[in-house]
Amino acid sequence: MGSSRPVDGGRILIAGALLIAAALTSCVRRPPVLVPPSCGVEAVEGFGSASVAGVDAAIKGKFGFVFRRPGLGRVEAFDPIGRTAFLIFFRDGRAWFVLPGKKAYAEDAADIMMERFLGVALLPGDAVRLLSGTWTAGGEGDGESGWSVEADEKGRAARGSSGAFAFTVREFFPGGAVPREIGLAGPGTSGRVKVLKLGFNPAPRPEIFDVAFLRAYAATTWEGMLELLER
Repeated sequence: MGSSRPVDGGRILIAGALLIAAALTSCVRRPPVLVPPSCGVEAVEGFGSASVAGVDAAIKGKFGFVFRRPGLGRVEAFDPIGRTAFLIFFRDGRAWFVLPGKKAYAEDAADIMMERFLGVALLPGDAVRLLSGTWTAGGEGDGESGWSVEADEKGRAARGSSGAFAFTVREFFPGGAVPREIGLAGPGTSGRVKVLKLGFNPAPRPEIFDVAFLRAYAATTWEGMLELLER
């Protein structure tokens, strides 16, 4: 894994809503028909909302995301007036949680950072499979991080588990097997993610995953990051 988990469970505590531009709300009114391309899905990009609650996590808000196989990802959450509240970068099995307003960041293993954000330890490649509806149901060890995935009566990947973590697709987009709402569960945590807008195989933009700018930021521990978030 490359890093040990913090004593407090390593999850983020954020109060209040994280909102993006009001124009995005139009995406919710009529869900589009979404069918992944027959050539396969290497990346997904879009917007979603998360509502996660538990002993160590309380997150509610909207965010933009890009995930590209095998291990690249970027999540951006916004404050009520549209400014970036925080960023999470994923690459090569590592992740960086960044507070632009504080010019600070914390680094850890990719799955641990995803658990802090959503309460479920997913790797970027698994996020691509899940969000695109292309995760093949199968036995133990399916996917990058050892997830076991089950299909529903229509053959769609509908449930998955990995140790104490689990997901259940509550609703699909019209047209096939692309999840629209996903229930999440982890140790002491439960919640959901709703996909508001989704695109497949966006043009490669390696610069959006570049973390070289963090040379000008201060590195801190996760405990230090939690203190910054509480200020």
